[in-house]
Amino acid sequence: MSPDEPRRIQSADRVCDILEHLRETGGTTVSALADAVGLSPGTAHTYLATLESRGFVRKYDGEYRLGLELLPYGEHVRLQNDLYRAAKAELHRLAHGSNATAHLMTEYDGRLVVLHEAFGEDAIGTEFHPRKRDRPQTHLHCTSAGKAILAHMPDYRVAEIIHDHGLVSYTSSTITDPDELAAELEDIRERGFALNDQEQMQGIRAVGAPILYDGEHVLGAVSLSGSASNWSGDRFREEFPEKVMRAANAIEVNVHAEYPDGDRPWI
Repeated sequence: MSPDEPRRIQSADRVCDILEHLRETGGTTVSALADAVGLSPGTAHTYLATLESRGFVRKYDGEYRLGLELLPYGEHVRLQNDLYRAAKAELHRLAHGSNATAHLMTEYDGRLVVLHEAFGEDAIGTEFHPRKRDRPQTHLHCTSAGKAILAHMPDYRVAEIIHDHGLVSYTSSTITDPDELAAELEDIRERGFALNDQEQMQGIRAVGAPILYDGEHVLGAVSLSGSASNWSGDRFREEFPEKVMRAANAIEVNVHAEYPDGDRPWI
């Protein structure tokens, strides 16, 4: 361990590894878990039994899965988030006023986290979008919210994220060249919004706008998505961007009203 590396408790690391494995697999046996995290079956069972006794893990048909006790923890974290509280009502107004899917996103450790989402009456992707909540999205460069956030990050931080996660291609429209992405981010800063023209999923277009604090610190982004067949021309490049930017501005006003003296919001 280097002098600058923080001290770690191995057993706590093991618990995190186990919970992460259960989330990734959706359920596992004792032997499979033992192989995955490098424990003996007996030790793996002891960890699982302990977590089960606290409600963090449950056993079902011979497999162990994450338990319901984790749900209040996640909700507690979300309710503490200043951006979520400032944006929730605006997000629902945007979704229902546009009859589309609206997302509130923020960046965490180079990944994109869904803080909240809302669906208009005829919104598409109501089955696909909730799956995003299951885990952070690894790549920001192919989503409108992710690009809106990247556009307002320092250059060194953008470079770190690209280095750590790469510019993976999801469709033929995905930007995979760092120079092309840099030019795109500059355009986003100038016009105030980002576009996702079927860059993450074929048939889906989206518009995103950054949520800024003091005009420079990016807290997250709000996005609106819909069918590529219905979102074209001025509707995609003017009408929806205007709606998304208005929503982002309203959220910024709410955040500043909560922190009038310049204290940074907790996100």
